[in-house]
Amino acid sequence: MNTIEQRWDFHSNESILGIEIGDLNNNGHNEILGFTNSGKLLILSLTGKKINELEITENSSLWQVKIFDIDHDDKNEVVLAGLDGLLRTFKCSKSYELTPLWSHQFGTSISGFLQADVNFDGTKEIIAYSIDKSIRCLNSIDGSLIWGQLFEEGIGDAIIWQDLDNPLALEIIACGNDGTIRSFKGKTGELNWFKRFNNKVRCVSYIKRGNEILIACGGDDKKFHLFNKNTHEDLKTLQFEDIVWKCSSFLHDGKLFLLVSTYSFDYFDDNIKIENYEFTSQFICLNSDFEKIWEIKNVNVETYIPIEVFTKKYIIVGTTKGNILIIESGSGNILVKIDKKSCVNDLKYDSELELLISCHDNGSIFAYFLGDS
Repeated sequence: MNTIEQRWDFHSNESILGIEIGDLNNNGHNEILGFTNSGKLLILSLTGKKINELEITENSSLWQVKIFDIDHDDKNEVVLAGLDGLLRTFKCSKSYELTPLWSHQFGTSISGFLQADVNFDGTKEIIAYSIDKSIRCLNSIDGSLIWGQLFEEGIGDAIIWQDLDNPLALEIIACGNDGTIRSFKGKTGELNWFKRFNNKVRCVSYIKRGNEILIACGGDDKKFHLFNKNTHEDLKTLQFEDIVWKCSSFLHDGKLFLLVSTYSFDYFDDNIKIENYEFTSQFICLNSDFEKIWEIKNVNVETYIPIEVFTKKYIIVGTTKGNILIIESGSGNILVKIDKKSCVNDLKYDSELELLISCHDNGSIFAYFLGDS
């Protein structure tokens, strides 16, 4: 990475909770979507110019927005989910106006959604999960229910697992506030297996070790667990001082590694200025034996993404204190630290333009060029 240069900034009068990059209106150019605490959708060009501002909900936060082709017409649509529990889909006109396609109502806040071709017909279905205890597989053409399953409490995270040797063995693996990890057959929703822990499970991922598939998860017991996917045998557990907040696997030099972040809520104490708070939380990289490859201490991670620039791989981290860290993925060395003094809510990277986009609690969006000048 030869150059890091801030290209532009944009400022809204309310918190921007997340961003998405994609060709929204199918004009051959990507746009940036910023979604806000009050349910507004901001459409920006990749040069930072505001194109449109749309009110999606009535003062209800949006949590996730994705741009992709949901109805197999070779044109992108936009899918939005949030606090009000309504999963919305829209088509976008050339003039950046949204036309409703279909919607699907959950009982309360939608935690997230995934895409997968569960019945292998060439069209990806939408798998959405909610605090209303349900996980649902929806027909992406009309939003109708294909199958649904219930946990005892709300669902916080889910992943798709597919056996490369048997692609038809697609599974949805989800974790819940009831302390369970559950695996469902992608096509029918039938329960494959479940495993129970002592407290809320917030995140789930997987890693491969030889011929074994290992499931990794963590949550409010402040432990990170590793167990065999087939036998459910507990293999290793790591103890932390804070809750395990996020985890995911990433590929480096042909091997899978795990990224794990822990999180402290103690900074919510109004008597402590966040800039003076010393976090005990951390961000670590583990191999398939649960050995620590590197760690970054005293950092409260809100979001992170792996990226590749000129064949070199990095992890970009956004923190509660408003720091953006560019980390060498193999060594864990922090190459760049940018301080924006407002919580980083989301990060996205446009590989074509080599632009890193960040959004913040104070309504700011920043764009950084990561390539050659």
